[in-house]
Amino acid sequence: MAHCCTVFVAWILIQCFDRAWSWEALVVKSLVFARAGSPVELPCSYSTYISHGFTLEWRYAAPGTPAIQAERVLYYNGKLYWVHSWESRMVLVQNPPVSGLASVKILSVQPSDGGLYICDVTNPNDWTGSGQGLINLTVLVAPSVPVCQLTGSTYTGDDVTLTCHSSEGFPTPVYSWSRETGSAPLPPSSVVEDRHTGSLILTNLSATFAGTYICKASNDLGVAACSIAVKVAHGGAAEVVGGVLMGVFLLVLLIGAVTAYFLCYRKRPRRHANALGMSLDPSGQRQSKGRLLSRTLSDDHPQHLRVSHFSPLV
Repeated sequence: MAHCCTVFVAWILIQCFDRAWSWEALVVKSLVFARAGSPVELPCSYSTYISHGFTLEWRYAAPGTPAIQAERVLYYNGKLYWVHSWESRMVLVQNPPVSGLASVKILSVQPSDGGLYICDVTNPNDWTGSGQGLINLTVLVAPSVPVCQLTGSTYTGDDVTLTCHSSEGFPTPVYSWSRETGSAPLPPSSVVEDRHTGSLILTNLSATFAGTYICKASNDLGVAACSIAVKVAHGGAAEVVGGVLMGVFLLVLLIGAVTAYFLCYRKRPRRHANALGMSLDPSGQRQSKGRLLSRTLSDDHPQHLRVSHFSPLV
């Protein structure tokens, strides 16, 4: 019975020793930070011996991609194979990787290089020395030059929103707004600033709000800035609408005046003819309504003129 207990304890110790050894078979640094544009080393070391069938593999998964879908970067089985464009951007720290060091170095890390890297060592003749190590690479990026924009109308009494945003930057940039040197201070109740989104709300505009506003985007790696000018004009939306309505009213009035003029112009010749006592018969010949000289025509007698007593000859 005692012998059985001794054997059982020995078996447990062996299992624990083997498991601890397997944990230490592959050593990596789980979190690695690097600045964009600089070289970075992804450390990976192993303790197994090299034998027939030994392989080393590096795989990469972009942020948000499951580790099982990681794509191969390089493969070594006595000969080194590179995948895609990694060969020109990455090197083995120890080449060939046969002395316990499987680390790789990215020569110039880019923001798109951030993500999960897997170091996988396999030795069929020593499974306790085989294993995988996961490394999360975070690329630090200084803020890019932000873009400043203005939303809203800049009339007296109106509200506007200034926005500022950098397309790149990690850690996420913090934004701060200021005015050009020498500008008068603004009423605190009329200014609302959000340092996380980069927005600046100006309410109830007045002449004191006019000037140049400067936005700075900053993180631990640097600072970038942009500026925008705010010009406050007198008037507001109501006055603009009123001006438009007045313009429409004047246009309608002008059209009415032109129409009335043409209608009156067409009627004027008819009234002129009636004033002269003239009219047109259906054949288009003029007929007089007054007394005219008359004549009597006969085939046997000469023509005789009969003079009206209204004639000036009498």
